[in-house]
Amino acid sequence: MSRSYLIPLLVLLCTCVRAQGISLNELQVRAAERAENVLVASQQAVAAELELTAYQASLKPRLDLAASLPNYFRTSTEVTQDDGTIAFREIELNNSSVSLLANQRIGATGGLIGLETRLQRTDNFAQSTKSYNGAPVRLTFQQPLLAFNPWKWDRRLLPLQALVTDRALDAARADAALDATVLFFDLVSADQERRIAETNRAANATLYRIAEERFELGKINRGDLVQLELEQASAEQNLLRAERLVGAASAAILQYLGELYTGQLLEPEAPETTTILTDLEVTAARATALLAERPELLEITRRTLAAEREADRTRRELGPRLDLNASIGLIRNADELEPVYRDPQNERIVSLTFAVPLVDWGERRALNKRADSEITLARQLGERTEIGLQSQLTQLLDQWRTVREELLLATRIRDLAEERFRISQESYTLGAIPLTDLTFAQQNRDQNTRAYAETLRAYWLTYTNLARLTLYDFINDKPLYR
Repeated sequence: MSRSYLIPLLVLLCTCVRAQGISLNELQVRAAERAENVLVASQQAVAAELELTAYQASLKPRLDLAASLPNYFRTSTEVTQDDGTIAFREIELNNSSVSLLANQRIGATGGLIGLETRLQRTDNFAQSTKSYNGAPVRLTFQQPLLAFNPWKWDRRLLPLQALVTDRALDAARADAALDATVLFFDLVSADQERRIAETNRAANATLYRIAEERFELGKINRGDLVQLELEQASAEQNLLRAERLVGAASAAILQYLGELYTGQLLEPEAPETTTILTDLEVTAARATALLAERPELLEITRRTLAAEREADRTRRELGPRLDLNASIGLIRNADELEPVYRDPQNERIVSLTFAVPLVDWGERRALNKRADSEITLARQLGERTEIGLQSQLTQLLDQWRTVREELLLATRIRDLAEERFRISQESYTLGAIPLTDLTFAQQNRDQNTRAYAETLRAYWLTYTNLARLTLYDFINDKPLYR
């Protein structure tokens, strides 16, 4: 088989494996669901929500059952005699117990209220006796008065953490949509080169047949004929190269989505330029207001609050301690079970303990200063983050104002270049213009077609970046992923 037939056959085989088409919106949606960073952010959001759920559950009453059945032991133990000497005696006991305890945490103060019932039975096998000790009901109260209260801080931090991770998931989806936009227009560029090469190959084949007829009639020289043959071979070569680029771009997209690439090609459905897109206005005031939904800005508040929590923990754990413990209930011990519940006795316990650090050689002061510096650092980093996001937004808004006008001009120039090439092709067919004019018109059309594709890419990258930063869909006028 000759080379002139082999190349078109290879091109035909390449174009036959073209798979399904894909649009920019479809790819962005799939990326926002399946990208790796989205999967990680989704897990973090679930973890934060579960942590908040666990905290809320910890503030509800809980019921615990504890038992020691059996608790048997046979051993010898030392017993101090009346004269101070030590005697060893063998003992054989089964000391079993069971208790039921209901607790309620007080989140605002860190206290703990409990209601319990407990029964203990001791069997002394050495003396063949048994006894019972029980508390039919007992109400307890524990309250640290100056201690660090983690539940009070968690009540503020955990809902905020859940909100931050939820917004971070939206941001991860927006980041994935931006990455998908880059990959999509890589595919568009490759496919654009393929279309240009296909168009040029078809046009050059027609022109070459006409040129052969004119050459035989002596109307053109051998140089023009060779030039057209060269253009035709170049178009075929460009088509093969473009197919390879389309394959690479398709593989990159499928890999980003976590799908297996087996040689299938994707055909992009490039978005059309419409007045809805070119007339879309985004005001600075509105975009700045939407910027407050960024997870980085919410993280500023969370980070500052976490630093304040750590400062409070440091001060309280190294400072004075004052703890109140109280209980009231019924208790009784007896050789039989019935008196424990029939005739119990009153029980009252109150204790107030305190501890005051007297000399710590400056440890508390140093750690308090360190905690205060963490708060200051968190606020300073927060200010820099806010400035950075606002600067990005201002830059994007400046680009947005120009890229829309640039897209209108690029669309018009592309259409004019296409019309000029069509006229030049018809004129050359009629013999009205030389080959150099046709070649120049063709190159100008290809150049402006590529320029339009690049401008369309810049438009959508700017818009997607703007939507990513504000987490808002301005085209459909609604929040992203809500």
